[in-house]
Amino acid sequence: MAFPTPEWDLALYKLINMQWRCEALDVLMPIFSDRMLVWIIAVPLILIAGLKTKKWRQLLIGVAMIGAVVGATDLITNVVKDTAGRVRPKDAIAQSHYYNYKKSEWLQKPADFVQTDTRGSSFVSAHASNAMAAVVIAMLLWPKLRSFLWLLPLLIGYSRVYLAKHYPMDVLGGWILGFCVSYILWKTVLYRFAPVPDTKKS
Repeated sequence: MAFPTPEWDLALYKLINMQWRCEALDVLMPIFSDRMLVWIIAVPLILIAGLKTKKWRQLLIGVAMIGAVVGATDLITNVVKDTAGRVRPKDAIAQSHYYNYKKSEWLQKPADFVQTDTRGSSFVSAHASNAMAAVVIAMLLWPKLRSFLWLLPLLIGYSRVYLAKHYPMDVLGGWILGFCVSYILWKTVLYRFAPVPDTKKS
């Protein structure tokens, strides 16, 4: 079910990937797109919260819930990817800038590059869907983190386009999918197991 790229999607992709570039983003975007970033952010926050509140059991339950939702979202995302079969922009668009993690360097497709792949895994972005799913559950569990957490899926999603891994539509679809899956799971099942916050006392 591979589908053509709408004009707005391609135009926005070219702006982000080819025109809105700078040395600082060349350094930061591969970091924001690295899955290790979540652990780098989450582990210190959990440790700080645990040491401050001493509520380790509630924290661990919350982390387990986030892990379960991200796992479910990832499975659904893979089904969508296999069904859509959209080719990634780095394998479809000439002059795309992309990052080689093995060599830690930026590369660019030549101007005469011609797409040869007929199927890919671009739609939807798993990074975007998983980040949004995790953030939605985290915000429901710990409302005080809302203003901070919204930045994570936004930065991760932008990085996926900057690195030519996805089109903007892939990221938008990932955000919507992650939000819907996490919110539905929360409303139907997870809210029953959520630790009761002590927000009234603070």
